[in-house]
Amino acid sequence: MGSWPLPRKLVPLIAGMVLASALSHVHAAEPPATDFNVAVRPFLAQHCTKCHGERKQAGKLALHQLDGSLTSEKSRETWARIAEKLWLGEMPPEDEPRPSPHASGRVVSWLTAEFARAGHKLTPPPSLELPGGGNRVSHEALFAASTTPGTPPPATAARLWRVSPQIYDELLRGELGKNARGVTQPFSALTGEGFKDFAGAFTVDEPTTGLLLRNADAIVAAQTRFSYEAGKFKPAGNTMREFMALLDTNAPPTDVQLRAAIERQFKLVLRRSATAEEQERFLSFARKTMADAGQVTGARTTLAAVLLLPEAIFRSELGAGEPDAHGRRMLSSTELAAALSFALTDRPPDRALQTALDKGQFAASREAGEREVRRILADDTLAKPRILRFSREFFGYHLATEVFKDDKENKDHEARVLVSDTDRLVEFIVAQDRDVLGELLTTRKAFVNFAVDFKKKTPKRATENKKNFHVAYGLPADWQWTAEQPVELPAGQRAGILTQPSWLVAFSMNFDNHPITRGKWVRERLLGGTVPDLPITVDAQLPNTPEQTLRQRLEVTKAEYCWQCHQRMNPLGLPFEQFDHFGRFRTTERVQDKEATAANVDNKGKSRGPVFKEAPLDTRGVIALTGDIRLDGDVTDPLALIQKLAGSERVRLVFVRHAFRYWMGRNETLADAPVLKAADRAYVESGGSFKALLVSLLTSDAFLYRVNPSSRAASVSTAPP
Repeated sequence: MGSWPLPRKLVPLIAGMVLASALSHVHAAEPPATDFNVAVRPFLAQHCTKCHGERKQAGKLALHQLDGSLTSEKSRETWARIAEKLWLGEMPPEDEPRPSPHASGRVVSWLTAEFARAGHKLTPPPSLELPGGGNRVSHEALFAASTTPGTPPPATAARLWRVSPQIYDELLRGELGKNARGVTQPFSALTGEGFKDFAGAFTVDEPTTGLLLRNADAIVAAQTRFSYEAGKFKPAGNTMREFMALLDTNAPPTDVQLRAAIERQFKLVLRRSATAEEQERFLSFARKTMADAGQVTGARTTLAAVLLLPEAIFRSELGAGEPDAHGRRMLSSTELAAALSFALTDRPPDRALQTALDKGQFAASREAGEREVRRILADDTLAKPRILRFSREFFGYHLATEVFKDDKENKDHEARVLVSDTDRLVEFIVAQDRDVLGELLTTRKAFVNFAVDFKKKTPKRATENKKNFHVAYGLPADWQWTAEQPVELPAGQRAGILTQPSWLVAFSMNFDNHPITRGKWVRERLLGGTVPDLPITVDAQLPNTPEQTLRQRLEVTKAEYCWQCHQRMNPLGLPFEQFDHFGRFRTTERVQDKEATAANVDNKGKSRGPVFKEAPLDTRGVIALTGDIRLDGDVTDPLALIQKLAGSERVRLVFVRHAFRYWMGRNETLADAPVLKAADRAYVESGGSFKALLVSLLTSDAFLYRVNPSSRAASVSTAPP
């Protein structure tokens, strides 16, 4: 028997059953009390009414008569505009005295509370909730010598974090998804550059719910195949013993048999036993659905309901127990065990941790969390794909496979192999665990067409085709592949991930380099800066002048309107002109010879095609507008740029900020300053150990504690970097 339609009349019953417990621990909000006359009116007078007051009303916005009332729709719209500008750090303008992050935060805190009292919700702009918004939080305020008075202690909003596509795929591997047909990935991920798995980025909407229901149908149908021969029940060969008893209509199941089937499904889906309360709830549900829809359909619906439990769809991080003096609640033991496992793997707690949970030997605490993090990191038998995924999503080199290249220009190019090589280099550096960021940015080592035989655990070529992959790395034409890798690259040519061919290709165009996106990456990922999005009114096209170098064509971006943004990108990206768009080292740039091309015609005056010549390279660049005078200055080439960045304290701290975002699933706030400082200190004092950085982050207050979701908005106030 194949798939069966889950009775639609049972869907509300399933939904109510599986979601009620997930929402029961979200605590009521108590917005902080902040006085308008103390926190807000003086702020407006000092920073706003000069341009938005009685004499001048820029943008047709007058703020001098605001009295703190939010009773009218117009007043709420005005205050919402103010909050958005403060959140984004767009006001006051850069040429005006800037308020402290604490002062801006008090205004936003007051607004959040007043909106709540008026029965409305004030939330940060979506851009602040997504990966790119984190840099808007003041770097200087985060790493100031002392914490700003009144800043709340670190914590994360209580949340249901939808599982990632990788977690769902892992769920279906093995016995659960065995022989299931027609199962579809229901979850999407963020597209483009940056981190893909932010807790607030996704919801489970109606189309997703439909896919989850259909998948549950397909999986349970595969688990419960049977037939009748001459009126006698006959299970399929792969039907599990515990499920057989539910399907034979000649012998209705007993409570003992139902409990055994429920327990088996819990272990398959959630990899844990059902609690006593869950057993009773599902037993009651099974009896009701069997009475409503028949024995077989009711049994299958009960098994499908386990696949629709919040724990199979969401990472529950609501917190448990009584709040502390700051309203924070520590994750429960079950929540912490799952959070630690999903931080490093795509699987629920492994057998050792789940056994400790079942026996009551794992109680949520900082010390218990640290023991588990260290155990998981030290266990080489446990795959930890999220560490490599962090490097991929931080550097973005895996996007090389999405950039089309004409193989007529380079028959040896294969982006998939280049990405795999960089993966191996990252894994090697992380395994060495010494000065990890410095090595990632400056190493002269590389893996070339390298893979590991899964069964033999020995090195092998990633591909045996005739392409000369080593040419992309600047190795001699006669270089022979060797298992002794990584290999040393030619001196003076390469330095770390930013000169790996995979990264250079990822941030290139189809037929040329892309200094703008390369510079934007350096500005945002290493310097912690921001670059505004391209206005929709701008036609971002370079002149079609093939006789000019790419640097010369970029001169058009120095127009006053364009340079406001391009000054933050071009000078950082142009040094990478040292490489062509396939990532190959070069000393000259090929341009079209205009005069020779014009003269290249046949007897009938028909063009024979373009003629090219080599033009001198200009690899100079500038590090500027960083907020660190020790870092700002001219550089001669990409290696000089990278070496200067790699030695910068600011770059190291920005790297820590990105690690925080990835492992917390959210952007940092000013309240997280102690967590970031502690993580950086752990990294530095350990000699640049990435494991030490992870241990610090995964045992921090931001990881362990949750607060009411509605109070989160008050803590994300920001000032521009």
